[in-house]
Formats: sequence, structure tokens, C-alpha cells
Amino acid sequence: MNHLQLEPMGVGSLLDRSFSVYRHHFVPFFLLTMLLFGPFLLIQEVLMTDLGSMPLVTSDDESSTFWEFWQNRLGASDATLTDNLGHLLLYLLVWVPVTMLFVYPLMLSAALLMTRAAVTGEPVNVKAALKQALSRVWPLAGSTFVFGLIMAGIMLAFVLAIVLLSVLGFGIAGLAAEDSDLSPVAVIVLMIGGYLLFLAGIVLVPGFFLLRWGFYLPVVLLDHEGIGIGRSWKLTKGSFWRLMALYLVLTVIYTIFSGGISALSIAAFGVSILSQLIQVLVSCLLIPWMMIVYALAYLDLKVRYEGTDVEAMLRRQAETSAAAELDGSHD
Repeated sequence: MNHLQLEPMGVGSLLDRSFSVYRHHFVPFFLLTMLLFGPFLLIQEVLMTDLGSMPLVTSDDESSTFWEFWQNRLGASDATLTDNLGHLLLYLLVWVPVTMLFVYPLMLSAALLMTRAAVTGEPVNVKAALKQALSRVWPLAGSTFVFGLIMAGIMLAFVLAIVLLSVLGFGIAGLAAEDSDLSPVAVIVLMIGGYLLFLAGIVLVPGFFLLRWGFYLPVVLLDHEGIGIGRSWKLTKGSFWRLMALYLVLTVIYTIFSGGISALSIAAFGVSILSQLIQVLVSCLLIPWMMIVYALAYLDLKVRYEGTDVEAMLRRQAETSAAAELDGSHD
């Protein structure tokens, strides 16, 4: 790939380019998601909902108020959740591992190859992208498994630390409230401040490692490295806050569109088979855009990192040449 065709992009420029890529190559990206992810979303609905008790379209109810209408609509969702133990075990032991270890990595890898082709002006071919991604399926699955284990360990350690600190903090706050003249308002302010710090920690601490190591897949796919976590750490050096801002904006946009359309479908058709199919379709429409953003973020990191490498190489060459000239003058 000719990286000179890319320049470092800010958050706004990257999002603009992602919309442009998706708009110009909508069909292949949507087809990729429908082929790989659509069937698994449908299987998830079959396993996690009781389709026998779910109507094709929910008939209009006689709710007298707006809130009663939504209470009836949303309350019906709990009744449709399956209580079939076999389905739940099949979901946890088969669907989740297959999706996380194979479907997601393959789909994201193919989307990366297609995005790279779109950026460089090459033909965007779903079949060729899938073929190249499948050639690295086992390294992709293995690196994803290792990444998942590491992140699970970090999350577990973080949760344990938060629990211990919370118990200690509440104990100290209780003693301080008994033995000091702190007003109830001050105690409440301290508790709110601690809660806000807790929320910030939940986002930043796991998010830090997730973003720093999260670009292992392109490294395994394109650079043919084993795990790719170390390389991802180097690529994202100095870019954490920019990536955090990017994915916060991405999450907000996805939540607004996905949540809004889901709410409209439930309002129109209730908790029914038709509304579930609409939500599956919406997911298949939004997920390609998110994958394009991920791919562009990686390509942007690659440009920044290689640009830094080139500058360092030129600097070393200049220093070596200067040293050689100095030695020659002494001779």
C-alpha cells in the first residue's frame, strides 16, 4: 500500500472520510455484514427469545396515556425472553465463542482490507477480502483469544480493586462522619465526588488498555505477526486521547441511531418478530460504518507511526554522515 495517499487525520476528518467510504462502497460493505454477521444475529434472536410466544406484529393496545403505552410495549420484552436452559447453554458455549473468535475477527479483517482498497483507489472486492482474511483465520482467532484473556484479567483486577477501595472509602467516611464536625452536605459532596471518580475510572482504566492493544488484528493480518499486541501498543503511543474522543463520538452516534430506530420499531410494531428483524437490519447497516472507522483509525496510526520512523531514520542517517565526515577530516 502506498501510505503517501493518506495523511494524518483528526477526529472530524476521520469520521467524514468514513462516511464517504461507506457511501461510495455501501453495497460490498453491507453484503459482507449480511453474509457473515446477519445469520449469527438471527441465530441469537432464535436462541435468546421465545419466538413461539412472540407475534408477527403486536396489535394496538388500549393504553390511555403515553407512559402506559411505553410500559406495556417495553414490559412485553421481558415476557419474550427464553427460559430454555438448552438454548442459553448453546448461546454461551457455542454462539459466543464462535462469534467472538471467528466471525468478528474475519469480518473486521475483511472490512479493513476493503477500506484500504477504497482509500488507495483499488477495486473493493468482498470475495478477495474474505479469501485473504480466511488465510489468516487461525492466527486471528488465537490472537483474539489471548487479547480476550488479558482484557478479562485486567477487568477482574480492576473490579476487585474498586470493591476494596469502595469498602475502605465507605468505612473511612463513616468514621469521619462520627468523629468529626463534617456537615451532611460535605459528606454527600465527598460521596458524589468519589462516585464520579469511580465512573471515570471505569471508562479510562479498561479503555486505556482496550485502545492501546485493540489494533492487534490489523497487525496480525497485514504484518503477519504472532499476537500483535506489542505492535499495537507502539502504534497507539501518543494517540490515546484522540482515539478515546473518536470512539466516544462513535458510541454516541451509534447509540442515537440504533436506539432511536429500535424505539420507533417497538412503538410501531411492539415487541414482535417484525421489530426484531428491523433491529437486526439496523445492526447490519451500522456495523459496517463502525468497522470502516476502525480501519481508517489503524491506517491513520500507521501513517503517523511510519512518518515518525522515517524522521528518526533520516535523523540517524544525518548523524552517521556527520560522524563519518568528521572522522574523514581528522584523517
